[in-house]
Parts: sequence; structure tokens; C-alpha cells
Amino acid sequence: NGYKTHAFGHDELLPQSKHYQNNWDGMGVTLIDSLDTLWMMDLKNEFWECRDWVKEHLSHDIDKFVSTFETTIRSLGGLLSAYDMSGDEIFLERADDLGSRLLKAFDSPSGIPYGQVNLKSGEASNLPWIGGEVAILAEFGSLQVGFFYPLVAVTCHGMVIKHLMTMEDQR
Repeated sequence: NGYKTHAFGHDELLPQSKHYQNNWDGMGVTLIDSLDTLWMMDLKNEFWECRDWVKEHLSHDIDKFVSTFETTIRSLGGLLSAYDMSGDEIFLERADDLGSRLLKAFDSPSGIPYGQVNLKSGEASNLPWIGGEVAILAEFGSLQVGFFYPLVAVTCHGMVIKHLMTMEDQR
């Protein structure tokens, strides 16, 4: 109840201060990341309340760099899981929008995704805290499974297939 009371629709709850923070500019990361848990725990009223927030408030038109990996596993994964479990098209629509924005991170010479992408402009770069010239292997490997397979499976997104083949050719 702490999240619902003090941070509903925001990215993260700060439990000690009973405030919130929006490190992803209010994309509701905690809310989206918890959708599958709500469904599996049979908390359907809470699930549908969160679904209404996604329909009415979720926007990925954010002029800020976000982690390609974190946004994929928490937001894109959460939306695709919610769609898979509920069949509600709004989750697929929002996932397709976010996936299209995240795909810009794969526009690198090697096809290996950049570590961060601006969801509004599509500008992408590697993470400055790791030197800016390298990709994190664990993130890159996880992105192949977590990003490409589900998005291709539910949207048949041709650009995803193109980028997947580019990465395979670079191996």
C-alpha cells in the first residue's frame, strides 16, 4: 500500500520519506514492472487500476536518456507480460511504441546496442560511466532474449528482425 498511497504512477517509492522519485521521468516503472505480479497473485482490481493508469497517463515521449537494458527489462518486459497475461491491447500498443523508441539504441556500427537512448530524439550512446566506448556483455545478451523474441512474437516488427540479423552477422 505504500507505493499506491505515496507514489502511484511515479517511478519509485522512497519509503522512509513517503515520497517518490521519477528517475525515468514518470514512466511509472514500478507500476509497470509489477503488473505481472499483480496478475499472478490474483489482485485483479489492482491490476485493472494500473491498466487504467497505463491507458490514460503513460507516455514514452520523454526527452531524456534512459538505460536501454533497464527500460527493456522493466518497462518493455512489464508491458509485454501484462499483454500476454491479460490480452488487453493497450499493453501491446504501449509496448510497440516503447520498443520502436528503444530500437534506435541498436543503430550502431556493430549492431550491438548502445547503453542508453533518448526516447524522444532517438539519440543513443554508450554509458559514460563505463568509458563510453564499450557495451556490457551481460546486458547485450539479455537484450537478445528479453527484447527481440517477445516483440517479434507479438508484433512481427520488421525492424526488430533486421537488427537481430545484423547482430547475428557480427558474431
